[in-house]
Amino acid sequence: MTDWQTIYRPCRVIENREIARGSRWIKLHAEDQHPLPYEPGHVLSLRMTQGGWQMRHAYTITWANADERTFNIIYRVIPHGRMTPRLAMLEAGAPLEFSGVHHNPIRHEVNAGAQAVVGIATGTGVGPLYGYFRYVLERGLESRPCSLFIGFRQEADLGPRSELDALAARFANFRWTPTLTQPTPSWPGLRGRVTESVPGLIEKPRETHFHLVGNGLMIVEMEAALARIGVPGDFVSDEYYFNWNAEATQEAAAAIAGRFVA
Repeated sequence: MTDWQTIYRPCRVIENREIARGSRWIKLHAEDQHPLPYEPGHVLSLRMTQGGWQMRHAYTITWANADERTFNIIYRVIPHGRMTPRLAMLEAGAPLEFSGVHHNPIRHEVNAGAQAVVGIATGTGVGPLYGYFRYVLERGLESRPCSLFIGFRQEADLGPRSELDALAARFANFRWTPTLTQPTPSWPGLRGRVTESVPGLIEKPRETHFHLVGNGLMIVEMEAALARIGVPGDFVSDEYYFNWNAEATQEAAAAIAGRFVA
């Protein structure tokens, strides 16, 4: 019997569109009949072959539809990277391969005992968090207040706006808020890193589940601050995209902790 969880399986591109400067949304169709058990937060490996070269990388699922046999990923194009510039050029119908079902889906990590759910992301870390909130809200699995905060550099980097706006319009218990580290003078929203602008907006942090995705430095600093203010460890979950070896200084953790509402 074929171990479909370890082999590389065929898929093809359905769409591959830009959603913000340097960020893209790719939708893929599984071309075999093995199970497609993905949920937002699962991780798989994508493999592409060009000119005799094989390239592969791990990506986190944004959205999946087992009935359609499709799955979606938001990814960042690294200008001098080996794979993502080539991935960005693929048009509808182009072949790829995928493999594996790794990591927990986000909904399995969010603590049922919390009174609210807050997602905090940097950049394309928005992908699985958007998918998670859409998944639980559309299925009636979540009635608690749900908030998503995302850090970007500039407004041109902000996305996927239309999908997030549509979700907020449909569900009264969901809101999303971007914050920019390099805003223009006319930017009306939050300014600064998520560790600077978000803590003061969380009303009851000790009763909130936090799921953190993206820059490892943001994750370790925020987790250290949450521990300082008494947020239970099982009310915090994460996924690192980069900066896996980052460490939080005592000074940074104390400064972030001090921004939370007493």
